[in-house]
Amino acid sequence: MEQTTLYKIAEHVFSINAESQVFTQLQNYEPFAVSASELATVGADVLLAFELKVEMPVPGNANRVNYFEETRQADEGQEIVCGRTELGEFVFEFFLGEASTGMLVCEPGYRKGRILLFGKADKFAVNNSVMVMYALATADKMTALFHSAIVSYEGKGYMFLGKSGTGKSTHARLWLKYIPGTELVNDDNPVVRLKGDSFWVYGSPWSGKTPCYKNLAMPLGAIVLLSQAPYNKIRPLQGIEAYVALVPSISGKRWDRAIADGLHQVENSIAQKAKMFHLECLPDEEAARVCHTAVAPTNRVAPQTASPAPSDDQIMAEAIRLVESGVCVTFPVNGRSMLPFIVGGRDSVILVKPQKVRAGDVVLALVGPNHYVVHRIIRIEGEKVTLMGDGNLVGTENCLLADIKAVATHVVKPNQKKVSLGDSRHRRAARIWFKALPFRRWLLRIYRIVYR
Repeated sequence: MEQTTLYKIAEHVFSINAESQVFTQLQNYEPFAVSASELATVGADVLLAFELKVEMPVPGNANRVNYFEETRQADEGQEIVCGRTELGEFVFEFFLGEASTGMLVCEPGYRKGRILLFGKADKFAVNNSVMVMYALATADKMTALFHSAIVSYEGKGYMFLGKSGTGKSTHARLWLKYIPGTELVNDDNPVVRLKGDSFWVYGSPWSGKTPCYKNLAMPLGAIVLLSQAPYNKIRPLQGIEAYVALVPSISGKRWDRAIADGLHQVENSIAQKAKMFHLECLPDEEAARVCHTAVAPTNRVAPQTASPAPSDDQIMAEAIRLVESGVCVTFPVNGRSMLPFIVGGRDSVILVKPQKVRAGDVVLALVGPNHYVVHRIIRIEGEKVTLMGDGNLVGTENCLLADIKAVATHVVKPNQKKVSLGDSRHRRAARIWFKALPFRRWLLRIYRIVYR
């Protein structure tokens, strides 16, 4: 028997329509279930963020749809393949090991979708589909779904970010053990949303391996980026450092311009308004106490006025400063001048301090007053360097060796996979591509048709 249930997460309401046996597997969503009458009682806006319909398995997976693959992301035996159909619908297929468990098929705009189940790990397929749909449908609503652990302390939420294996859950447990009054809110995927002039954090039904599904909301106290070290040291993050720390931890389809713009807006606002820190730490009691003292002092000071958003020139200057100081910087690339190797608006590059550059390197260079490009070196003659974008049909840029501010060592894909720009295979492909310059117009046209 079919039924429709409403859920509210971070004050966004959505509906799921499915057979009753599907809902018996969704116990993690129960704290977030609401009724239409409850929403009416509190005067809530019942305009749904999105609607999902679950379609049950059929023999031979005859309900699956055909689609063109755009990208994929793998992590710990799980994989999501993303693409679109000939009709323009967006598709996300969820794999557990080698088995496809189901597909999420969304209409453009991410307001309606259907989940196609294949009879293998149905809960896994539904859970991932709802999480993906939520992240995409709310990206334009100053809302972000984070990959982080979060604890509450004295009425505020403290988030711990970092790469997989950094110790987010471990550090949260250290606060629970050594900082009295701490409570775990979510261990994997909390939600952050702008309310008025400040950000709030919310529990969610998605909490990784730790079953912590709490329907809680509180002001954001601070965000802490973690990295492992043989000591405990914490410092504030501001400007481009704060922005760069946020990007890898926020879920979203960044090769979709509308989604990317929404995420950039919320990331930029968080970087301006929120207190952010970088904690280099050991997994010990001292780390929790050092962090707590810095981010949640007992004697609180008045909040400072948020600084204005950094301009593009300021962001570029800060990125160059960090590179010159020896920091590897992940930098987003815009435009299509480096197709097919770098896709602007989707990919980023890792920039490092230039040592000895050579022809074939992809570099960040100053080629005119306040005009920077990420292009490939095609020729070096003494101090003079000639560059050209892989996706350009004509035209080159010239600069001096001193104008090369950074070397791009890797491309970072939307699934966070890193592709080397310096290994022999890439350099060989780049040489072949350059020699094909007379045919580049037609090759790029084919590329855009296949990967549009």
